[in-house]
Amino acid sequence: MTGYADYLFLLSPPQPVIDEVARYKKASAKHIGDFSSMNSNAHISVMTAERQKPYFAENTLSRLEQRLAIMPPILLHIDGFKYFEHLHDKKTIYAAIRNTPAVDDWFELMRKNLGIKKVFLPHVTVCRNISNEQFNTLWPHFRHKRWTEPFWANELTIARRETFEPFAKWQTLKRISFKGNKGLAETTNKTDSNEQINLF
Repeated sequence: MTGYADYLFLLSPPQPVIDEVARYKKASAKHIGDFSSMNSNAHISVMTAERQKPYFAENTLSRLEQRLAIMPPILLHIDGFKYFEHLHDKKTIYAAIRNTPAVDDWFELMRKNLGIKKVFLPHVTVCRNISNEQFNTLWPHFRHKRWTEPFWANELTIARRETFEPFAKWQTLKRISFKGNKGLAETTNKTDSNEQINLF
């Protein structure tokens, strides 16, 4: 351990969704060749915390775990494909998560529990950071695809890798199951304590 670590907080869909995203990645590679997210497993990124001191970060995680565990599982729906535009004429194609008030409330609670200030759009990346030319080749194949798939997000996975190790791979540090079943309103009230944990 070099003294610093990066942490990734993510939601993993079930294996059929992972397999279907892998199929789309493989089909895309046939058209545009290798791309940066080609070999990564399908997931929904919640937060990345880079260059953290493991002792302090993992101490904070232990304090956060109780808050996260009382969150209820959430039913999510993949609903077709969309894309993000980035700087330098790059784009990312992703499987969209259907936006509903319940989903918005759940992710808002997740943001609050993790101390995330930035609003994010839940999604499952398929082709990340591809060029305009690659995008123009692929998008006609994705544009009208009607893939709809419900799945439950039952746990938060926390992965860790060494910050300054060039070939470091993400390794699962902890999985926190969502055990709440009394509704978001009650869960939200329980997390309204004066204690703020914003070390990330």
